[in-house]
Amino acid sequence: QLEDELQKAAEEQKRHEEKERLFKLEEDALAANRERLEIELEGKNRVLEAERLEEEQELVVRMKGERKRCLDYEQSKLQEKIEWQKFVSCTSRPNVMFENEITTYVSMVREERSDRESMETAIEKCKAGEEVVGDLLELYCKACEEGNVTRQDWCMHYIGEIRALEVELIDAATAHLLLYIEKQEANAHLQVYLQWGNANDEMKVGFWGHLQSKGFRAKSIEHSKIQIGLDLPKAIQLQSIGHCIGVRSLYTTFDSAGKDPVQMSIGGMIRVDLLSIPPFSKKVKGWTIRQVPAPGKELMKLPYPNTEHTTASTAIAAPCKIDYKVPSHVLVSKSPVVSWWDASVERWSTEGINEITWEQETRKISFFTARLASFSITQERHIDLPYKHWNMRPCDDMVVELTVQAARYELRFMISEDGLRLKGPQLPELLDVMFEPGSGEAGGLSGPSGRRPRIRSPATLLNELRDCGLNLMPKNSDADQLEGYTPKHPETQARAYSDLSEIAAFYDIASSRHNKDLPAERALVRIRENELREVFNPLDSDGDADYQAIMFFPKKCCQVQSLEGVSPCREAMAPGHFTHASLYLCFDKDPAPGPNHAERLQRLEVTTSTVRFVEAVRQTMQLMHLLSFV
Repeated sequence: QLEDELQKAAEEQKRHEEKERLFKLEEDALAANRERLEIELEGKNRVLEAERLEEEQELVVRMKGERKRCLDYEQSKLQEKIEWQKFVSCTSRPNVMFENEITTYVSMVREERSDRESMETAIEKCKAGEEVVGDLLELYCKACEEGNVTRQDWCMHYIGEIRALEVELIDAATAHLLLYIEKQEANAHLQVYLQWGNANDEMKVGFWGHLQSKGFRAKSIEHSKIQIGLDLPKAIQLQSIGHCIGVRSLYTTFDSAGKDPVQMSIGGMIRVDLLSIPPFSKKVKGWTIRQVPAPGKELMKLPYPNTEHTTASTAIAAPCKIDYKVPSHVLVSKSPVVSWWDASVERWSTEGINEITWEQETRKISFFTARLASFSITQERHIDLPYKHWNMRPCDDMVVELTVQAARYELRFMISEDGLRLKGPQLPELLDVMFEPGSGEAGGLSGPSGRRPRIRSPATLLNELRDCGLNLMPKNSDADQLEGYTPKHPETQARAYSDLSEIAAFYDIASSRHNKDLPAERALVRIRENELREVFNPLDSDGDADYQAIMFFPKKCCQVQSLEGVSPCREAMAPGHFTHASLYLCFDKDPAPGPNHAERLQRLEVTTSTVRFVEAVRQTMQLMHLLSFV
């Protein structure tokens, strides 16, 4: 009986296993069929999407082409005014649009340079060179707005060449000064003090010379007119035995060093050089005999510390102190970093610099350094990145307010057809960027003393902010320094900025916290219709459902189900919606159009009366890389 029961249980187990096997086979077959159907449906949808996008692409190309024609027409009218103003100004500067005129200008300045040129003449030529640089910067900003990288590099190349030429002019004037140094007035200790420029000049030079090769002690030099100070240790002379020495301080508001990919200089650059004074002239039988340096050796710069000298260690033990005034428009942190330019590796270095002191009231920075070189306040290029959030809202007819919460400040901009203006924060350093110089009646928009708001092209204003220490024109390489950030695909950004700029006059546009986690080919923003130009808080969780999420891809976009309060991002398309070749077509093909659908579409069309505003919005979003760094 026990054997029968065991056999019966075994048969029952066998039938159960067979039943499970057949059930699993049936489930697998159903799953395989479902998968096949899903693949077929997905393939069919891809084919339908490709056909739809291909058909729509012709319409998009036609619409964007019409937009470009309107823009070209409006810009040609503005360009005619600019060219006429330049013509009536009768300027002798080269036309920087033409490379041959720039190269001719550089060659002429070099050829006309005299060995007997005074420092005053050299500085005047440098000021003329900076006017040419200003024209090149204007061209550079235009290239930035158009996304023309080749033109940007071209402009920066010639800006660098002209500024290198300016330093050459100052060097030549310094060499002439040293050759005839005995003609300068010296004090009872045989020391010469000279300075050129004023405290707020863009270029200023200070010189101190010791007209004997011994008897040098630690020296404090104060160029009060140009607000540059130096404390030189006795080790300076010990490392320059046999030389009569001079120390030149050259300050410029620009940085003529190379480009460090991680650090940026702010507040200008001060170059401190230890110089050897040539042998003095001699009187022999009524003749004046003067030793003329060989070509290329007119200006002998002495290294400090002199690593080839046996007392090189002395320099490390006795650093120099340097102080200078920082321009009033530069934002300086409470604990600034000062670096010297290391030409051997083309990087800023902080080695050997300590005891940095910043005086906010006098705007003077001082520090001790173990070497003489080119110095500047430096900060990380990505110091204001990433953006925590941003939003844009219409506040007047063809005027929008853009609020960007950067890493250090919340910045507010106004974008109109005339360009971009900074609305806040109203920091003392930024007032000259926010308002026109002087005073006058400016209605409700007036700033301090009635100063009128200052409007510039997007790239021009953002470039001025970079000079102030706010870098809001990041490059893709800046993402390498930020954990978890990848620049969005260029075509994705181009589609998003172009489409969003067309709706900015009627919709609130806000960043999404999910955007950062999406692949580089996808970008996510939120929009909310705002005909009455009301003020909404895009961070308010209660209003999350009032915003519609828009997903952008290269050459297409769609409405998706994403919500800020729901994680992970819901990338599925909104019910009844499909991908389309532009955001305009997403509105056009709305499965549930409202009663004013035709009117709604018509106002989104770009015309000659709106194209300048639309382009200003597009340029601002593109230059700030709003989708890559949020």
